[in-house]
Amino acid sequence: MSEAPTNFHGTAIVVGKTGVLIRGRSRSGKSALALSTLRRAELLGLSARLVADDQVLLSLQEGRVLATAPSTIAGRIEISGVGIVTEDWTGTATIGFVVELREPAEFERMPIEERVVILGVALRRIVLPAREAAFGADVLHTLAMR
Repeated sequence: MSEAPTNFHGTAIVVGKTGVLIRGRSRSGKSALALSTLRRAELLGLSARLVADDQVLLSLQEGRVLATAPSTIAGRIEISGVGIVTEDWTGTATIGFVVELREPAEFERMPIEERVVILGVALRRIVLPAREAAFGADVLHTLAMR
């Protein structure tokens, strides 16, 4: 059974077959992390695409959380200091885990694996430092390719 999509503030990408929902405060580096991950995938010859930036439509289908972009922003991503640019994108992704960007003082160095419930589905939650896109991109590639 599917439900009407819910609009979430965040960015979504797909790396390989794994959808990643990136959340955080305004200007925490969500778009930068997504772009860094996409560029690294290109260099490594891996598959990765933007799903949505700034607004992500999430829906529940057959027990899975699916992400899509609102039609008005599909294929667009904001680069801070540059503006809105077009990016290769995909229409949908099944979210495999959620990344929350936080200030370093707000998270544990060696956390117990945590979950976050979105639309009734418990998803793995990873907390990464805000505004550290290069490090975060390496972590996302490592997790998505396992």
